[in-house]
Amino acid sequence: MTPTTLLLFLIAFLVGSDEFLLGPILTPVGADLGVAPERITLFIGAYALPVALLAPVFGALSDRHGRRAVLLPAVVLFCLGSLGTAGAPGYGLALLTRVVTGIGAAGLLPVAFACAADSGPARAPANIAAVQAGLTGGIILAPLYGAWVTGLFGWQWAFAGLALAAALTLPGLVALRGGTAPTGAAPSGPVFVPGAAGAILAMGFGLGGAVGVYALAGERLRDLTGFETGGVGLVYAGFGLLTLAGNLLMPRVIGQVRDGRQLMQLCLAGVLVAIVALFALPLGPMAACLALIFWAGLGGLGAPALQNHLATLSDSRRGTLMALGASALNLGVAVWSTLAGMGFAHSPALVAAQATATIGLAIGALAPRRGRQQAGCVTPHVR
Repeated sequence: MTPTTLLLFLIAFLVGSDEFLLGPILTPVGADLGVAPERITLFIGAYALPVALLAPVFGALSDRHGRRAVLLPAVVLFCLGSLGTAGAPGYGLALLTRVVTGIGAAGLLPVAFACAADSGPARAPANIAAVQAGLTGGIILAPLYGAWVTGLFGWQWAFAGLALAAALTLPGLVALRGGTAPTGAAPSGPVFVPGAAGAILAMGFGLGGAVGVYALAGERLRDLTGFETGGVGLVYAGFGLLTLAGNLLMPRVIGQVRDGRQLMQLCLAGVLVAIVALFALPLGPMAACLALIFWAGLGGLGAPALQNHLATLSDSRRGTLMALGASALNLGVAVWSTLAGMGFAHSPALVAAQATATIGLAIGALAPRRGRQQAGCVTPHVR
């Protein structure tokens, strides 16, 4: 792993950590700020909404002015927002600082993916997989980190620790190679090059659809197996580790298929089978865990493969396209998780039906079109 790849890995790790930090510490945060724990869940929306809305703006800016020109101020905003949350005297100000953190995060993750893809066709899959692994690692470890630091020092120090870790990336970003705009000039040509719309739809409906029902897997597992909270927690930990393994295996596996688009199609088909089996069939404990194993491994392979496919569609618009994909993913998770929760309250089979509709649409969106230049060959543009 090169120093630049390690830096991008750490940036993705911080974004994943910040997004999933709150899970186990809602009660202590609410107690200190004088509100009910459920109101702290608005911190998640206050963070995610700027990411969804502003990521395309920052992606386009990185195409025009360079990745470093966006990453540096974004890290500063991320640090200030996290420190503000740690020191906020009341709920309203804390909520505002989460918006600031979300604005910073909007310029971090999609631009980090674009920067990884700028390394060229030979190295891009491994670098994109490393960034995805950083994101997955942050998601896995953040709840443990949040609970541990909160128990020892208080929840404020959990946010302050993220700010400090983000500040440590600043020297590396200052020295980041390739800090100028990738083309050396303003990007030209259309944003929605052939294949872009399908890939972005797949981010929102396929990846977003799968992640949107992920939180309900634990409740379904309780119903099918009778596992207590500790057992469900161990299964989730194993799910995260398998997803991470899938991220890291993607560069090896992608060479066995046509391209990232085809790999994501295959992975989505397998994930869909696993979700339908888990939520629609009366599985025993072993079969339920086996469905989760397939879901985790294939999802871990498919997510960076789709990022890699999106990155190959246009050199000059790469940052914009990857940011649009990130926005679609965030919006998809928000919408599909809400609908899945409502459906699950009536019947788990409704969750399977929703996944069939969303993931099925994504598989269709990734189908090759006649007369379209396939991914793997970068679409030419007049520059």
